[in-house]
Amino acid sequence: TGQEEIEEACKRIKREIDNLGPEVGELKCIPLYSTLPPNLQQRIFEPAPPNKPNGAIGRKVVVSTNIAETSLTIDGVVFVIDPGFAKQKVYNPRIRVESLLVSPISKASAQQRAGRAGRTRPGKCFRLYTEKAYKNEMQENTYPEILRSNLGSVVLQLKKLGIDDLVHFDFMDPPAPETLMRALELLNYLAALDDDGNLTDLGSVMAELPLDPQLAKLLISSCTLNCSNEILSITAMLSGRPIVYMFAINICNVIIFPVAISEKSTFF
Repeated sequence: TGQEEIEEACKRIKREIDNLGPEVGELKCIPLYSTLPPNLQQRIFEPAPPNKPNGAIGRKVVVSTNIAETSLTIDGVVFVIDPGFAKQKVYNPRIRVESLLVSPISKASAQQRAGRAGRTRPGKCFRLYTEKAYKNEMQENTYPEILRSNLGSVVLQLKKLGIDDLVHFDFMDPPAPETLMRALELLNYLAALDDDGNLTDLGSVMAELPLDPQLAKLLISSCTLNCSNEILSITAMLSGRPIVYMFAINICNVIIFPVAISEKSTFF
């Protein structure tokens, strides 16, 4: 479900293939996750290794997070292995903390994963969960991200657009009132909103920056504290992707969404 698990899965798959001996065809195992550099992500489109002279088939395996669920099509995928889990961002408005949690996927996501196989040739999806779990325990659709995210940036942008009545705003998926109130409290604490909920001059400037409200306030305040160069570097590092990538050289027609499963499960 993340970089560490993906890289470890690739190592184990390669180790198992090496233990099977030379009679087995060559296998290329390729990791795929969002923080992987673009040039390494392109390796998923490389062809599978050629067959050996003894007829053993060369295979390519792509071990991926849910980035491969909808955003791309890999040519020649024959099998998809879906364990039924994904890592999702969840925001707790009471303690104001965002975290990534491994959660069961929805039926819609399960169908998307199954659709990765058989797009350019016949294929099959192996689901590592029971049919009963699929029918009775999975939600129909994925929980909208706006309902599990910090709304500070959203509220600030709406205020900048002149939308003041947030309670009656026509959200496609209305967020919980508590989450909305926590966002208003945060913006008031940052002086982006006054006590009446109106956008301040500082808040107007913060809304122009494509940053989280806390980072925007930090960057603006650094000018008066004569530390803008240092804060600019810190803000850039906190708001962007990691600039240091520690990668192992791990390179089938399978997409695998890895997660631990029960040995007693009945697959369907």
